[in-house]
Amino acid sequence: MGEKVAAQTLLTQLETVLHRLVESFWEEPYGYFTEADAVAALDTWVARRPELAQVYHTADGFETSLLHREYPTFFRFKESDPTERLTHGGDRGHYDLALINPSYVRRYRAETITNRNVRDRGDLSSPPLLAAVEFQLTVGAWDERRVDGIRRVLGKLGLALESVRKSAPDTAAAYLCIFHRDAGAHPDRWDDSWPTVEKMLADAADIRSVVAVCWPKQEREPFVYYSGPWITTGQSYM
Repeated sequence: MGEKVAAQTLLTQLETVLHRLVESFWEEPYGYFTEADAVAALDTWVARRPELAQVYHTADGFETSLLHREYPTFFRFKESDPTERLTHGGDRGHYDLALINPSYVRRYRAETITNRNVRDRGDLSSPPLLAAVEFQLTVGAWDERRVDGIRRVLGKLGLALESVRKSAPDTAAAYLCIFHRDAGAHPDRWDDSWPTVEKMLADAADIRSVVAVCWPKQEREPFVYYSGPWITTGQSYM
């Protein structure tokens, strides 16, 4: 029970940080030029939450944090069509941000936890990750290429939530944060694409998604939409 409470606390803290990132994009749409900018901005808010910022020790005595960027997937897949885990062919991907399960850190050697070797996963009864997080930050007019990008990242996160061969899934929770800034007065292109995007998010109901769209210096209010089983919110905002 103690581990479950700790996991819930960590996920709640992570969601709080992600909400703050959404709010900051809404308030200052040019605060982030790239996805890397957005991920880096999380550090300030993480530092204020000791549950997320504290150091843990691996089974062989090394110190590490729970949050890591560009963390490898535990599986191979086809990036253009991420519908199944592959045992042969395909490539491994990376998550923009991963929140590692504290019990995984305590149970395994540091080299296992880094996940460099896809075959060195450990004998797991619980997910090695508490959360896998993907970010998308796009600018300009919305188009079909961006819709396809959402489809592919939803596929990758969906594979991370799958239980394979009766073992635990790779992650307890998966998050997708989409930020879009359009200064070129093309809201109609977003409006045309949104029904498709909204349905994709609804179909991926186990993934916790947030979409934030800004039209700077235009007579249109920012758009923020949440979907999926967030612990801290389940609302949609216009």
